[in-house]
Amino acid sequence: MRMSFYFDTDATILFSGWTVQDALGLGFSVLAIAAMAVLLEGLKRFVWWLGKRRQKDPLDVRNNIQETPDSQGMSPLLRSLQFPPSIEHIERRRLKFHLAQSLLHVLEVVGAYCLMLVVMTYNGWLAIAVFLGAGIGYFIFAGNMNIRVETPEQQPTAQRL
Repeated sequence: MRMSFYFDTDATILFSGWTVQDALGLGFSVLAIAAMAVLLEGLKRFVWWLGKRRQKDPLDVRNNIQETPDSQGMSPLLRSLQFPPSIEHIERRRLKFHLAQSLLHVLEVVGAYCLMLVVMTYNGWLAIAVFLGAGIGYFIFAGNMNIRVETPEQQPTAQRL
C-alpha cells in the first residue's frame, strides 16, 4: 500500500473489482468519481433544502391542507387563516420529513466515506477528481441557497442590542 501520492494509471478503486491499468480506464474512472462528488454536493444541498422546508410554519395551509369544498370560494387571505385538520396531520408531516432527512443523511455519509477512500488510494488523478468534482458541485448547487444578509436597520430591535 502506498503512503504518498503518485500519478500512475495503475489503481484499484474502492474494491478489488474496480481496477484500472491504462489511461482510458483511468479517464473513465476519474469522470465517474468527479460525477460522484458533484452528486454528493447536490445531495447535501437537497438535504439542506429539505431541512429549511421542514422548519416552515406547520400552520401554513399551502403546504399542509388540500382544497376542501368549503375553502374553494375563499379569498387567498382568508384561506391562509385556516388551520390544519388536526395535530396528527402536523406530526405526520414532521415525521415524514425527519425520516426522509435521516435516510438521505445515511446516503450522504456513505457517499462521503467512499470519496474519502478514493482519496486514500493516494492516486493523484483520483484525488484531483474528487476535489474538482466537489468544487464544481458546490458551484452548481450552492447558488440555490438563499442567504439573506440583513443590515442593522432591518433586524428587530431585540437583536440589535
